[in-house]
Amino acid sequence: MQLKIYRDNGILPKEVFGTVEKKLNYLFPRLYKKIVIKHDGMRLYNNIFDFTNVYGEVDERDVNFLSFDNSEVENILAEQYVSDPKYAGVPHLVAFAICANGDYVCLDYRDDPTGDNPKVVLMYHDDHIENEDGTTSMVVNHVADSFEEFMDMLHE
Repeated sequence: MQLKIYRDNGILPKEVFGTVEKKLNYLFPRLYKKIVIKHDGMRLYNNIFDFTNVYGEVDERDVNFLSFDNSEVENILAEQYVSDPKYAGVPHLVAFAICANGDYVCLDYRDDPTGDNPKVVLMYHDDHIENEDGTTSMVVNHVADSFEEFMDMLHE
């Protein structure tokens, strides 16, 4: 995996990263920490990923990493309503990036809320399903079994 970065917010102090982890109550993957501490809010040239969507079709999205800087509009804490059911969110998802069309790329802690190796999923911002209890939630689409696998999928 070679990062081709065209813009970022620079180095992120480790204490900021730790504060966000504690606030969200999840451990981020090691590779994610290593990259984001050096390149907060990064934008990549190789920012496209391909996947099979929930409808069985080959699809693609772009990815723009969220910042840890609260002054940024698209920051990691501002986007965490994706895990709140009252906003059609799905518990145990942590948005770490956003796509140009408004979809979210999330770390999926549903299988292991205390682990540091979550799957990566895409959450459709404009596609909802009705749950058994009558509530609705945004559709979640599996993308990769780990953050490392996700990063290896990125291309121009």
